[in-house]
Amino acid sequence: MEYALLALLELASHHDKKVPLNLSEITAKQPIPERYLEQILTNLRRAGVVQSQRGAKGGFVLAREPWQITLLEIVTVVEGERKEKESSAASTLERSLVHEIWEQANAASIEVLRSYTLQDLCQEREARAQQSPMYYI
Repeated sequence: MEYALLALLELASHHDKKVPLNLSEITAKQPIPERYLEQILTNLRRAGVVQSQRGAKGGFVLAREPWQITLLEIVTVVEGERKEKESSAASTLERSLVHEIWEQANAASIEVLRSYTLQDLCQEREARAQQSPMYYI
């Protein structure tokens, strides 16, 4: 999941330039194994999150604006849809309690992921980069 978000953050930061990034350009900025990155981007392309362009100046670009792509959409593509676990017929009080708490945690995480977009990540990265002190030797 982290690799997908890091790769998409790079694509989002170059979205205004309308220039595709190839795998080596992404891995030069983010510590992602290139073979794994290719698989991630292929899945994201199939889901309509990114587009690929062939040729010498080819690579990947976002298929939509960064503010239109939620983190929930990315998580769903990479990890699959979050499904409710089947409870056994012989459910105990303790199992029922644990199940309810997990369902609350799952619902809360879905709302958090739904509330953030790639644009939000880009803006937060820029804000933090400006706050961090620069050291010169």
